[in-house]
Amino acid sequence: MALIGLGSLLHITKSFMVPFVIALLFAFLLIPVADSLLKLHIPSILVNTIVLVGFGIVLIGLVFLVYGALSSVSSSVPKYMEKYSLILNQLTALIKQYSDIDIMQDYKKISIEDLFSVISPSSVMKSVNQSVGNLISFMSRTTLMIIFLMFIVSSRKIFINKIYDFFHSKEDASQNMVEMIGNIAHQVHMYLFIKALISIGTGGVFGLVAWLFGLDFPFIWGLMGFVFNFIPTLGPIIATIPPIFLALLQFDSFWYAATVSFFMSAVQFISGSFVEPLIMGDRLNLNIIAILLSLLLWGIIWGIPGMILAVPITASLNIMLSNIKTLKSISILLSK
Repeated sequence: MALIGLGSLLHITKSFMVPFVIALLFAFLLIPVADSLLKLHIPSILVNTIVLVGFGIVLIGLVFLVYGALSSVSSSVPKYMEKYSLILNQLTALIKQYSDIDIMQDYKKISIEDLFSVISPSSVMKSVNQSVGNLISFMSRTTLMIIFLMFIVSSRKIFINKIYDFFHSKEDASQNMVEMIGNIAHQVHMYLFIKALISIGTGGVFGLVAWLFGLDFPFIWGLMGFVFNFIPTLGPIIATIPPIFLALLQFDSFWYAATVSFFMSAVQFISGSFVEPLIMGDRLNLNIIAILLSLLLWGIIWGIPGMILAVPITASLNIMLSNIKTLKSISILLSK
C-alpha cells in the first residue's frame, strides 16, 4: 500500500518531480567538473557560474537545433506524402498482378488508403506533432530544472557536510557509513558519465551514417539515437525504425535503402551488444526483467520522460541497494 501511495504521489507531482530528478542526474555529471575546477584554485562562486552557464548554453543550443530540424521535417512532409502515394499504388498493382486479387474489389467499403492510413506519413507526423507538443510542454519546465540544478550544485558542500555531521554525531556511527555514501556517489557518477559518453558516441555515429548515405534529417536521427540509447534493448529498436521507414520513402533504389537500413541497424547492434558491455562492464548490472518492469512502472508514473529516465534511476537505485547490507537482497533480485 505504501508503494502504491508513493507511486500515486510521484504521478501527481510529476510536473515537479521530473525536473528535479533530471536536475539530480545532471548534477552527478556536473559536480565532478566543478570539483576539478576548484582544484585550480578558482573561487567557488566563479566555478558554479562557469559550470551552470556552460550547461545553459549547451542546452539552449540544443533546443535551437531541434527546433530547426523539426521545422525542416514539417516542410518536407508533402514531398514524402507524394512518394508514399506512388509506392502505395505500385504495391496495390503488384498484388493484383501476381495474386490476381483486386483488393479494391474485395474490400469495397475499405479503401487501401484507409487501410494504410495508420502508418501513413500524415498519421506519423500527427503522432510526431503530438510528441513535439509533449516535448515542448516538458521543455517549458526546463527553468524549474535549472533552478533545482543551481541549488544542488551551489549548495552541494553544505549538504555533504550535513550528512557527514549527521552520521558522526550518532553514537554508533562509523567511518564505514561515510565511506559507503562516498562510494555510492562515485559509482552513480561513473555509471551516468560512461552511459552519457556511450550514448553521445552512439547518437553521433548514428547521425553520421545517416549523413554519409544522404538520408534526410541526420541530426534528428542522431538525437534519437542518443536519447533512446538510455533505454536498453527496446531503445535502439525504437530509434532505428523511423529512419529505416524514411529510407524506403526517400531513395528510389530498394537495395540502397536496404543498405542504409542495414548500416544504421548495425550501429545500434554493435553499440548495444559489444561496445556498451565492454566499457560499462557490470555497472548497469540489471537483468532484462528488471529493465522491462522499470520501463513499465516509470512509463505509467511519468509517461515518455519516465521511460527515458527509468533505467538511469533503476541502475542508480541498484547501486545504492548493493552497498547497503540490509537491502542487498533487493539488489540481487534486480541484478543479472
